[in-house]
Amino acid sequence: MPLRSLVSLAFTALLAGCSSQPASEPEATQPVELSKAPHSKLLNELSGTLIGAPEGSEVELALLEVDRRDQPDRLLSNLLLSGRGSALPFILQFNPDSFPAGQRVELRGRVTQDGQLIMRLPAQQIHSPASQALGPLRLVPAP
Repeated sequence: MPLRSLVSLAFTALLAGCSSQPASEPEATQPVELSKAPHSKLLNELSGTLIGAPEGSEVELALLEVDRRDQPDRLLSNLLLSGRGSALPFILQFNPDSFPAGQRVELRGRVTQDGQLIMRLPAQQIHSPASQALGPLRLVPAP
């Protein structure tokens, strides 16, 4: 069989496959039932703007339960961002039900560049599990 005939036959078969009727439509799915969980299960958020993160840096924010010795006891939420050399907006979501009653909770941050710690966010005490706008937060050089 000459090559031209073989190509023509393959092309015709391809077109025939494309022109066939589509498979029957799948049956309509049942509507998804919305969660009846109480609103306290929804995530709350801390928002603000970090000032001073250099372009190309990596910024980590962490919402932490802190013990009496100022040591992190439990991570409640965290967020990774890329520094852009200008103000860096953030929204850190957390579960308000995991917010410990009677314990100190802080927002802490660190900035690294090429694997080296270069800046940090001074600890911001968070007193309530409600959503909060923290405004501009200035990063300081790491010791």
